[in-house]
Amino acid sequence: MPDAQPARADTFVDRLVTVERGEWPRLALAFFYFFFLLGGYFMLRPVRGTIAANNSEILHWLYTGTFVTMLAIVPAFGFLVSRFRRGQFIPAIYAFFILHLLLFAVGFEGDATPAWLQRAFYIWLSVFNLFVVSIFWSFMADIFRPGQAQRLFGFIMAGGSFGAIVGPSFTKGIVTGHGATGVMLTAAGFLAIATSLAIVLGRYTRKDGNNRPTEVIGGSIWEGAVRVFRSEYLLYACLLMLLHNGVATFLFNGLAVLVNEHVVGFEERTTFFSHVDQVVQILAFCFQFFITSRLVRHLGMQRTLVIIPAMLAAGFVILGSSMGLVLFAAVQVAQRALNYGVLGPAKEMLFTVVDRETKYKSKNFIDTAVYRGSDVTASWIFKGLTSTGLSIAQMTWVYLPVMVLWALGAWRLGGIYARMRDQVRETA
Repeated sequence: MPDAQPARADTFVDRLVTVERGEWPRLALAFFYFFFLLGGYFMLRPVRGTIAANNSEILHWLYTGTFVTMLAIVPAFGFLVSRFRRGQFIPAIYAFFILHLLLFAVGFEGDATPAWLQRAFYIWLSVFNLFVVSIFWSFMADIFRPGQAQRLFGFIMAGGSFGAIVGPSFTKGIVTGHGATGVMLTAAGFLAIATSLAIVLGRYTRKDGNNRPTEVIGGSIWEGAVRVFRSEYLLYACLLMLLHNGVATFLFNGLAVLVNEHVVGFEERTTFFSHVDQVVQILAFCFQFFITSRLVRHLGMQRTLVIIPAMLAAGFVILGSSMGLVLFAAVQVAQRALNYGVLGPAKEMLFTVVDRETKYKSKNFIDTAVYRGSDVTASWIFKGLTSTGLSIAQMTWVYLPVMVLWALGAWRLGGIYARMRDQVRETA
């Protein structure tokens, strides 16, 4: 059934978001669900940034450990999706991560925290982030139609960015008096609220569908990976992720090296990364709330996806000509703000035109194993370039051809999406 005509815009928010009649309850639940989910994660992210700076010489090994852990978890996730309903496996996975976070909270003691525990937390948080966010967007793609996604996903993602703005403020206020343990306990509370909202949203969606229980997806636990390699569309989505992550990992590792050289102390580094995260999320929130949905509607998916590599290429030219901690941090802020604010919502829209098994299994495989596989590759490339004696400023020129290839792949992916979206609308 085609999307209904939008209701008359009575309020400022209605004019910004273009919400149709009957959509507000699900939209509000999704907004606050993502707010608490990312609020909890971004309380923890500055701790991860500090651990990265403390271990900047072995970051490539931490990426490798994360990737191996991802590979071990993917089949377990495939089993849960194949055997249980959405309303069962989503809360169970969140509860699993909350329990582990409480265990980490007991063991952390600032600079006195054992190196092995810091590294274990780095790997754990890297796995946690991808899984819980991937599950969230699989859920959203499952309950919103493609037309709704174009109008609403930017607003929903803005809820996450609002939480990500609030999260680092909690971290800065808590870490000086209560250390990482206090930050972790507060984050666990946020994640528990997010889990409750996921349950409420699932029940509301089921009630809206005449109380029909959500069907078990079924299929093989490996079906998600198999579908990726059989689909041109999903392969281009993987290429987009691989090339973006190559650039993002260079910026993350480079910033970790510069912070290690210029900022001293666990609390000082945590505060620095809190400031960086907060600026990123303020910019991302502005993109998501005011710009992204309009870009997709007026420019189309192809041009929207190409904007990011084009802008980052300009930033890398500037870095190649002038280097410093603040300037490098500014380019990383721009990359992450564009990722969260524009590329993120657009990428999630890509999965509204595929079937449910692809939304959960293939999407999760791409968001976890492929994502972290690209991180590992990019991290080892960074280590290799460093070992050749290249400075960080010189490395920026190496990545310009990567962004050209990224733009070409994004153009092709956007074109395929437009055709699939039209097919979905014709059969709806």
